[in-house]
Amino acid sequence: MRMLVDFIILCSQHPLYTTAVLLVLWMVSCRVIPKTFTGDLNERFWKRIRPLLVLVSVGVFLSFLANCLWYLNHAGYTSDVEPMVAAVSWWVRSGGELYHAPDAAQQYSVLYGPGVYLATAFYLDLLGPTVLASKLGALLALYGSLAMLFLTLRRWVSNSLAFGMTTIAVLLYWNCGNAAMLVRPDAYLLAAVCLGLYSAGSPRRVLAVLGAALGLGLAVNQKLHAVLYLLPILTVLDRQHGWRATLTALGLGGVVILLPFVLHDGISLTHYMNWLFITAHHGLRFEDLPHLMSRALFYAIPALVPMFAHQASANRAGVRPQFILSWAVGNLLVVFLAMKPGAGQVHLLPLIPVNLVFAARLWPAEGIRGFLIPEAKASWRHGLVGAFIVTAMLSGVVSGYRSARMASSLMQDAPGITEDIRRILTVYADRDIAMGCGGDNQFFHWTSQRSLLTFAGEPLLIDIISLMDSRRAHKPIPSATYDVFDTGMIDLWLIPKGQEPFAIANWYAPHDPVFPDDFREHFVAHYSREGQTEYFDLWGWDPTAGLDAIRIEAGRADPSHR
Repeated sequence: MRMLVDFIILCSQHPLYTTAVLLVLWMVSCRVIPKTFTGDLNERFWKRIRPLLVLVSVGVFLSFLANCLWYLNHAGYTSDVEPMVAAVSWWVRSGGELYHAPDAAQQYSVLYGPGVYLATAFYLDLLGPTVLASKLGALLALYGSLAMLFLTLRRWVSNSLAFGMTTIAVLLYWNCGNAAMLVRPDAYLLAAVCLGLYSAGSPRRVLAVLGAALGLGLAVNQKLHAVLYLLPILTVLDRQHGWRATLTALGLGGVVILLPFVLHDGISLTHYMNWLFITAHHGLRFEDLPHLMSRALFYAIPALVPMFAHQASANRAGVRPQFILSWAVGNLLVVFLAMKPGAGQVHLLPLIPVNLVFAARLWPAEGIRGFLIPEAKASWRHGLVGAFIVTAMLSGVVSGYRSARMASSLMQDAPGITEDIRRILTVYADRDIAMGCGGDNQFFHWTSQRSLLTFAGEPLLIDIISLMDSRRAHKPIPSATYDVFDTGMIDLWLIPKGQEPFAIANWYAPHDPVFPDDFREHFVAHYSREGQTEYFDLWGWDPTAGLDAIRIEAGRADPSHR
C-alpha cells in the first residue's frame, strides 16, 4: 500500500511526464481496439460521462472552497512571508514607511510592489487588525479571479465547457500547493490578470481600454515583472480595438502604477527602485530550469492542443501569429525569471488563466466534440486531452491534500503562540517589544505570529525574511541597526525558547549566517535573558551596558591603570 501511495505522489509531482505516459498508453490502445468500436464508444461515453464530470467539477470547487475557509479561520499562517506582509501592511496603515532607505535602522522591506500591502491594509482597517482580516482580501481576490475567468471563457465556448475549464484552473492552482490563497501578491495578481483578460476581449472599446489598463496597473503593482503576463492581453486589445486603444491602455496603466507612489506619503519610488537594484544581485538558479520548463509545458497543454489541431486557426480568425508570439515570449520570459532564488513555480500561476483563455480562443467552432470525438488520424488529440484532465485531477488533488496537511502541521502551535504573545503584551504593556529569531529552522515557525506585535502598536524594526533577501545580495546590515541596541529602542525581544538569538542561517545558498558574529555579540552585550514563557525567551535591554563600555574605555585611557 505504501508503494502505491508513493507512486501516486511521484506521478503528481511530475505531471508532464505522467501525461506523456498516459498519452502513449492511449495511442497503444487505439491500435489494439478496433476503430469502429472506439468511435461508437467515444460517442456514447461522452454523453454518459458528462453529468459525472459536472458532479466532479462541483466537488472540486466545494473541496477547494472548504480548504480556503478552513485556512481563513485558522489562527496561523502557513508561509513565512505572510506575517511579514501583514505586519508591514498595518505598519504602513499606521503611518510607517513601506520601503525604507537601504541604510536605515529598520530592515523589513522586500521586493513586492505596493499593491499587496495596500489591499491587505484595507481589510485590516475595515475589520480590525487580525490574522483573519489579513487573509480575507487574498481569498476574495482568488475567487474574483475565478469568476472573471469563467465569464471570459463563456465568450468563446459553451457554459458547461467554460465551467469545466475553470475547474481545471482550480486544479492547476492546487498543483502549486496553497500559494494561490496565501497573504502574498499571487491571489491579487491572478485577479488583475483575469480582469485584463475579461476586459481586453470586450466589444466595447472604452470598457476594454479601461479594464486592460486597470489590470495592467494592478498587476505590475503586485510584482514588477507582471507585465509579461499581460503581453497576450495587450495583443488581444490591439486586435480588437487597434493600436490607439493599446497605447491608451499602456498610458493609463502607467498612471495606475504610479498612483500609490504619488498619493501615499509612506511609499517612496526612490527607495523601491533601490531595493529592486539590490535584489537584482540574487542571480539565477539554472538547475531549476528543467523543473520549471516541464511545469510550464504542462500548464500550456490546453493551449498547445488546439494550436496544433487541424483548421483551429481557420475557425478562430481572430487569433493571429502576433498573439501566439506574445503568448510564447511571455511564457518563456516568466520561466526565465522564475529561476531567481526564492521565486520558483509560484511565478507560473498567472500563466494558467492566460493559457486557458488562449485555448478557448483557439477552440474549433464545433466545440469539444471536435477534440474528444476526432477522426482516427487525429486521435492523439483525444488522448492528450484525456491524459491532461486525468493528470490535472491527480496532481491537483494530491498536491492540495498534502499542502493542507503540511499547513496544518506548521500551524498547529499557532493558537498557543497567539495566547502566549497576548499574555506578553499584557504583562509588559509598558515596554517596546519585537520578534527576533533563533538558530534552528525547526523553531522558526514560532515567529509566524509576529504580526500580532505590530497589530498591537509595537515598533517594527527588522523582519528576517527581508534580511535574508538583502544578505543574499551581499548587502551588510547597516550600522544604524546596530545603534538601535545602544539606545534601547526595543527593550524586549522575543526569541524562540531555548534558541541562541539571531543565529539562523540564510535559506538562500550558500546558507551563510544572516546575522554576522559582531551583530550577535552586540546584541548579547546590550540584552540579557530576563524571563521565559511557554514559547519564548524574553531578552531585555540592559541600560547599564553602554555605561559599562564607557567606563572600560575611560579606564584604558587613565594612566594610573597602566
